[in-house]
Amino acid sequence: MSEYSGIRGTRVKYLASDPTLNTSTEGQVWYNSTSGTLKSLVQIKATSSGGNMSTARGNLGGAGTQTAGLGFGGYTWTPPAVKNSTEEYSGYAWSNGGNMGTARAYPKGCGTQTAALAFGGDTTNLNNETGATEEYDGSAWTASGSLNTSRYNIAPAGIQTAAIGAGGYKGPASPKFTTNAESYNGTTWTAITAMPESKSWAAGAGTQTAALISGGSTPPVSATSLLWNGSSWTSGGTMNTAREGIAGAGLSTAAIVYGNSTSNVIEEYDGSVWATSPATMANSLFGRNSATNGTISAGLMFSGVNPPSTASAATEEYVSSIDAYSPSTVSAWASGGAYPTSLRQNMSFGTQNLALSVGGWNNTSTVSTSASYDGSTWTATPSLNAAARMGGVAGTQSAGLEFGGIQPGGTYSANMQEWNGSTWADNANNLNTGSYGIVGFGTATAALKAGGENPGGGNYDAVEEYNGSAWTTVTAMPESKYVGAGNGIQTSGLIAGGSPSGTSTLEYNGSTWAAGGSLMTSRPGTQAGSAGTTSDSNIIFGGNAPPGVINDTEGYDGTAWSTRPSLATGRGSTNGNGTASLGLMVCGGPPTGLTTTVEEFTGEIPQLDYKTLTTS
Repeated sequence: MSEYSGIRGTRVKYLASDPTLNTSTEGQVWYNSTSGTLKSLVQIKATSSGGNMSTARGNLGGAGTQTAGLGFGGYTWTPPAVKNSTEEYSGYAWSNGGNMGTARAYPKGCGTQTAALAFGGDTTNLNNETGATEEYDGSAWTASGSLNTSRYNIAPAGIQTAAIGAGGYKGPASPKFTTNAESYNGTTWTAITAMPESKSWAAGAGTQTAALISGGSTPPVSATSLLWNGSSWTSGGTMNTAREGIAGAGLSTAAIVYGNSTSNVIEEYDGSVWATSPATMANSLFGRNSATNGTISAGLMFSGVNPPSTASAATEEYVSSIDAYSPSTVSAWASGGAYPTSLRQNMSFGTQNLALSVGGWNNTSTVSTSASYDGSTWTATPSLNAAARMGGVAGTQSAGLEFGGIQPGGTYSANMQEWNGSTWADNANNLNTGSYGIVGFGTATAALKAGGENPGGGNYDAVEEYNGSAWTTVTAMPESKYVGAGNGIQTSGLIAGGSPSGTSTLEYNGSTWAAGGSLMTSRPGTQAGSAGTTSDSNIIFGGNAPPGVINDTEGYDGTAWSTRPSLATGRGSTNGNGTASLGLMVCGGPPTGLTTTVEEFTGEIPQLDYKTLTTS
């Protein structure tokens, strides 16, 4: 038998442990000397369920990516209605976007969630085709130049400012199935060379000058694909399964197609040959749509029709990667160990499995109690020297700070207390300005305090930094913040929500503040929770938004907030800690409520899919 080094030109690595995500590649082979096994990394191809659309519908259009998708238009059968509504996908859940100017079924689209294009369609779902074109900017649709030939079920490719639409269906006209093709320059459509065969209900992928149009009905139902190079059409590879009513995404050299009421098959294209993926869809739906800017390794398909006329809200995600997601590591909140005392307005810091919660309000008095958490159980620890609530905290379970807040008698405190892992002690380095409803984060020797309420009325924009020996006033926030949610470190922090602006986000780099993306859900009331270690990796959860409390969770990537799984119990008047993938929420409640409830957030955690190689 040939040696591996003779076949691959390299030797099998001899490792004491399996490699990590950041040091691995598909096809890598190694010998694990600890377990005595020969292993390799094989690409995983799988589908998983995403969040359902808010409105079940078929015959709609799509754009975007797997983590920022867009669905628009479509048709519902119960009640019968052509839709103009838009939904945006965060990678976890769908939320409502701006309505289209022209309600229609069978529109097609391309581009991204914040720069999408929609064109063509049927305004009655009964052969009343339109050439209307609209552009989406992430919040609103604007009319643009119409197609030269009105039709629907067009195959799309490209982006908002450089697209093509090929083929389609013209209803009562003859011929109904068209070879028409047009290109869009961001303003107007121009006829280009017609396809060599008619196609309707086909899948599109690629760019304006390198497009792939696959399957559809010619008629009959087709498995052929056509390639466009910007000036002419040529034949591409033939799919293994002929079908219509399908969707596609990717590039002309790396594309994916899925959908059809009679087939749950997914196929991938490498520029010359179609291959059937080992993964299949759970829902075989006609007229399924997709995020057209998705990739061969990260696809998104949504909605569709269960024949003859039942609309679906189902969403599926397709992943082709060496990273595998265990069912136990899908993003979710789960119950943690109950806190020993019912509280709200408490303060917590540390990590999900090594946390400390101090102070709070029990509906009778401000308390000084303190307890530590090991990931499952709370244990009473020595109390604060002075009771406090709604102050700031920073640090870890072994070295932390509590500063400011309300002390008994309603005093707006400037006091600081220091935790050394076993006891609390007064620290003489008090804040320059006493306040409560403040945000605090950082470490015991590099902390930040921001905002709060002014005893004389109004809110503070003041910010102070602690260096282990003194608090120093630094650059003020561009707006005041009271009971905002914040986290991070002294040189990379974030504050979001709070009063008076319930949606604004402020990022801090250690010297200056900058506006970040707005929250999706306004959280103007008392204390939402948050977790994160830098300004570009955060989650925010809960909060009071009169007349009720919020259970929504959002995640931040440094640019925009997007939906995460919701808390089991909505509440505010609390504080969170941990990271964006391992967060913790302790106690809290409605404005006058209390709870001992603790919830733990776990984000998706990729794991390498190792295969043990054996001989037979």
